[in-house]
Amino acid sequence: MTTNFASLEPAFTARLYPSEGALSTGGSLSVVPFTSGSVVSEPGFSVPLDAEVIYGSDNVRMEPSQGHTRIHVNAILKNKDGSLLTYSYTGIIEVDEDVVALLTGSPNAKTTNYGKAVSHVTFQTGSETLKKLEHSLFIGTARFVVENGGYSVETKISRVIG
Repeated sequence: MTTNFASLEPAFTARLYPSEGALSTGGSLSVVPFTSGSVVSEPGFSVPLDAEVIYGSDNVRMEPSQGHTRIHVNAILKNKDGSLLTYSYTGIIEVDEDVVALLTGSPNAKTTNYGKAVSHVTFQTGSETLKKLEHSLFIGTARFVVENGGYSVETKISRVIG
């Protein structure tokens, strides 16, 4: 029986390390820079990506209800072969007690489950070996990982198969 729904192909694992504190805030908008990170292809994925974050930031806007926050991440990546590409995503985070504890630096903060943050991911590049990334649709599901007195954002990114 055919369902006619799209399926997902595991593509990448991304990990971003935010700087402590926001670089800029104004009203409900905060801009959080990344100190480092990586985006790496899953075994068997058709596009070989093993890239480090050169620069990145997240524009975070809390909704008036305080129950969700909108995110817009932009980063520059450098692949192992020297190719440069942009990595961007927009998404939404469900803000609950676990997320608040993590973002406020609570000693009770713990690693969250995947699914509280979802995103639409895009890439742009001039590299012919990575060009297929521009011709695909990607989605992500993320979790916050508590580590070394801070946290990282780990995203599992899948390619949508029509």
